[in-house]
Parts: sequence; C-alpha cells; structure tokens
Amino acid sequence: MQINLRKANAIQSEIRRAINETGNIPSTVSVSEYTKDVSVDVQKATVEWQLALQRKVALTNALYAIRTAVAAANANYNVNDILTEVARLEAVMAINSQVANMEVARSLDEIQGRIQKLKEAPVDSPRAALYGERYNQVATSVVTEADVANAKEAVKTLKRQRQDLQDKLLGLNVTTQINLSDETVAVLKGEGIL
Repeated sequence: MQINLRKANAIQSEIRRAINETGNIPSTVSVSEYTKDVSVDVQKATVEWQLALQRKVALTNALYAIRTAVAAANANYNVNDILTEVARLEAVMAINSQVANMEVARSLDEIQGRIQKLKEAPVDSPRAALYGERYNQVATSVVTEADVANAKEAVKTLKRQRQDLQDKLLGLNVTTQINLSDETVAVLKGEGIL
C-alpha cells in the first residue's frame, strides 16, 4: 500500500496515541484465598499480558517502519536540506527584524548642537547636580535610515523565500509516496488506523 508523506505523518501520530493508550502493561495478577481457580486466573492474566505486549510491539514496529520509509523519502527529495534552509531564513529574518525596529541615529548636526549646549550650560546648574555625568553626554544610535530600510526590505525578501520553500515542502508532502508493508497495513487495519 502507498501513502503520501502527509498521511504518513497523521498515521504516526495515531500510532503514538495508540501506544500511549496502552500505558504500562500489567504483569501481575492478584489472587486470594477466595479465588476459585488460581491457575485459571493466572493463565488468563498471562494471556492478556502477552496480547497487550504483542500489540505494543506490533504498533512500535509499524511506527518505526513508517519512520524509516519517511526518512528515506525525505533524504531522496532533500527535505532535510529544505527544512534547514527554512530555519536559516527564519533566523536571518529575526536578525533583520530587530534591525528594522531599531532607533535611527541622530544627525551629526543634532549631536554637535547638543554637545555645544552642554558646554554652555552652567556647571553648577540644578540639572547637572541631579543627573551628574549622564547630563554631560549625548547618546545616539549608530543605525542609519538606510540600515533600517535595507533590513525591512530583507525581511520581505526572506519571507517570500521562506514561503516558496514551505510551498515546495507542502507539494513534496502531498506528492511523495512511501510503501507500507503488508504486515504494517495489517497492524494498522487491526487497530482501526487505516
């Protein structure tokens, strides 16, 4: 049986859910002096334990068979490379987004004007006493308007590139097929997953 990668992902989620539902498989049985037939109760618990264990192993084998097939398909179509490139674009986009939102540098004329104003202010003014050395300095960003504009444009370009790659991934997830073995299909049908 063939399924696409998108369906394989959904099936893997269902298998994981089924495995988690089984929880810990009880491997003990309690009997008391009032138990009518101890051997029957122990045998019944043993059979239930073995069946639950077999079910969990079969589901786990099916899960990893699908994961192996998906990994091979992903390698064949360079999906991991595409995912890595998407992550790189997002990281560079985050850097450029920070730059795009930074304060722009003050003009050199404004800085020099403020410094001149500081020089002309009386040394013993209440403001100087209150703010101390901070009052004698002018802080400015070093980011230019061009830096901000370039960063905003880079974010737009990176978003388009990321969207193109995500569209390509979506197409691969829908069109790429993997084969499920008859054994895996039987397990999944038995569980009601297929």
